[in-house]
Amino acid sequence: MLRLKPVLFAWFCLLASAGMAQASEIIVLGLHGRAEVSDTIVLGRVVDPTRALVAVERVLKGAAPKQITLTAYIDGSLRAADRKPLLREARELMFLRKEGDAYAPVQNQYGRLTVVGDRVSDSSRFEPRRLSETVASIERLVALQARASRGGIEADRAYVDAFRHSDVEVRSWAFATADQRIKVPSPALTDALLARWPKDADDVANAVLNWRLRRAAPLVAQTLTTSREGNERVAAAMALGGTGDLTYLPLLRRVASSDAHAPARAEAYFGIMWMLGPDSLGDLRLGAKDAHEQVRAQAVSGAYNLLELEDPEPRWPPASSALIAEVRAFLTEMLSDPARLVSDNATSMLAYIAQHRP
Repeated sequence: MLRLKPVLFAWFCLLASAGMAQASEIIVLGLHGRAEVSDTIVLGRVVDPTRALVAVERVLKGAAPKQITLTAYIDGSLRAADRKPLLREARELMFLRKEGDAYAPVQNQYGRLTVVGDRVSDSSRFEPRRLSETVASIERLVALQARASRGGIEADRAYVDAFRHSDVEVRSWAFATADQRIKVPSPALTDALLARWPKDADDVANAVLNWRLRRAAPLVAQTLTTSREGNERVAAAMALGGTGDLTYLPLLRRVASSDAHAPARAEAYFGIMWMLGPDSLGDLRLGAKDAHEQVRAQAVSGAYNLLELEDPEPRWPPASSALIAEVRAFLTEMLSDPARLVSDNATSMLAYIAQHRP
């Protein structure tokens, strides 16, 4: 995943710009995340709520006896009105971790999905899904995740199959984890990923950036040049910068300075930052003069990110004291920007620098 301090953009994905999530905050895992962290997944029926006894109808992952006992099955941190109780005869799809002789749902109540008829109610989805479809997705995920856990060629091939699959849950898993587990993708994996462009443009762009896929440059450059869809150009600018192909630096600079869509201009500046690293500060200073406050705020974020002070796998040599001083001076200038979005972002970026380079 990308490791950066972004500004909040209404048009793009909602990301935190003012620090890490609070320790008490619960980030609800999607289906693929719950499947991966579970020791056991079962379709069960509550037979005794008082003793938390569940009759197992079907095992989808791991092993379980015909009857299991749940532990820690109610999230004590929630208000009583918000807790999900065990109800007699209720059917649930349960994602479990083994704890001694009992089983604890992952993320407490979020590891328990209510089943009514052939519908599954899942807080990570906007609408209920058919139980049969959900079970099929889980079985595919479990099989692919097992293959990926073996590493090497088998993992690469598992992700090739996942990107090519028609199941959106399977593809979501691939997008979320492939570039973390595979350091250098095979040509087949690269092809499978790029085949999802531009339908899954944001996710593909993220992988292109993390893998630094130069092969993607002509494809995303064509989108950046010809697409009339603003959000496609946003993703293309990000991906093009991530390829590191300097042949396309003039294109990114043209988009950054003249694209009619402010988010595309903003992301083009970030693309330049990904492409040039420390040498992008001059471009970001130009971005800081853009008429749109969101572009200026993105330039501020880019100035911090080019330092890579928090990146465990930096692309560039460690930032020199002189470069850090230059970025600090730029951010200090931006504190006087008339737009609060920009000045607040500059304040946050300066605080991050102080935290990591006091």
